[in-house]
Amino acid sequence: MTNFFYQSSPWILPALMLIVLGLAIELPYRFRGFLSSSVTNLDPVNALQAALFTLSAFVLGLSFSQASARFDSRRGIVVTEANAIGTTWLRAVQLESAQSRRFRKILVDDTAAILGTYENKTGSASYQQMVDRTNHDQDILWRIASSALRKRGTAALSQLTLSLNDMIDIVAQQRQSFASYVPTAIVVLTLCLVTLAALSLGLRFALQGSRPVIMSAVYVIAYVIVIEMMIDYDRPSRGFVTVSLTPMTTQLELMRHSP
Repeated sequence: MTNFFYQSSPWILPALMLIVLGLAIELPYRFRGFLSSSVTNLDPVNALQAALFTLSAFVLGLSFSQASARFDSRRGIVVTEANAIGTTWLRAVQLESAQSRRFRKILVDDTAAILGTYENKTGSASYQQMVDRTNHDQDILWRIASSALRKRGTAALSQLTLSLNDMIDIVAQQRQSFASYVPTAIVVLTLCLVTLAALSLGLRFALQGSRPVIMSAVYVIAYVIVIEMMIDYDRPSRGFVTVSLTPMTTQLELMRHSP
């Protein structure tokens, strides 16, 4: 279910929601004859409708705020990650000439692999390949820096290992943040509440003998847009609203074209 919400095409869920919510409003009208004979008092229907709308709005607002906060956090971490890579690149000059060239070449390859993890579907074979490559490159970088520090023990080399350690930590933090979502159970609960609210709205229309198509369409489209935005915030590299990787791509280009 999680893969369906966050890894599938961003067009599938809105299309299904339009159909389900549209049917939830339309079906009670189709059976209005039976409903009119069994329900004569609208007060319980009004109370139920108000409760469902309030509860669905509360859960949706809470989930939306969490997803939005994570989206902003991911954007900030991308900038921090690019800065950490840039700092490590600059401090690599403290290594001996041959080691520095090797270190920087591996760092460029590692940065490209990091970008590859963000651009591939989480959990896919290509994603795992990029993660393995990143871990391998970072292990080599750490060995080069720590070996140089043991041999020469200068303060500059100590700063290099410190920035490299920060870079590795931030990469792991960003990888985790890109794989964190609104819990699937909360998404399912929100969809169920919204569907029940639509059903109560359709029930009210049926009991009143009205069929406001335009108002129903506005309600359905509005809820679909809000729910899709909530989920889209947790599709940082595959949805309609994506986290910009420009700081990382810019840093990679600078390193590739550096003399």
